Amino acid sequence: MNIVAQVFALLAAAIYIFVFPVESFLLRRRRWAQKFLSTPAENVPAVMMWAIPTGYKNLVIALGVIAGVVAANLGYLVVGYTLVIYCCLNMVLTAPTMLLADLQGHYPRKWESVPGTLAATLPALLALAFLPLGP
Repeated sequence: MNIVAQVFALLAAAIYIFVFPVESFLLRRRRWAQKFLSTPAENVPAVMMWAIPTGYKNLVIALGVIAGVVAANLGYLVVGYTLVIYCCLNMVLTAPTMLLADLQGHYPRKWESVPGTLAATLPALLALAFLPLGP
């Protein structure tokens, strides 16, 4: 696995790991977390039932990316590539649902989802794009 693909894969994992505690633990307690996740304070109780599982799902996906990079570097190429491709595809195919929710009017302000959608999608997409370019 080439270094560029690894860097983008690990960047994608780092973003998902950073967001995990924000979604799962800090959303209810910190105003900046509510602003970061575009969740008005009055909506926090209603979204906690999906925010916690989503945070944990994102953590597991990020750990899968890291495990894949480690496996590939240890010589387990099929396992490593499989994990990185599956987990990065998961990020690329699911993160844009934030934009879909935005377009349906579920964000406080139109287009507020764009930075989060890009941050959660582009590094994984770039990792996938660079994977076939050799070691």
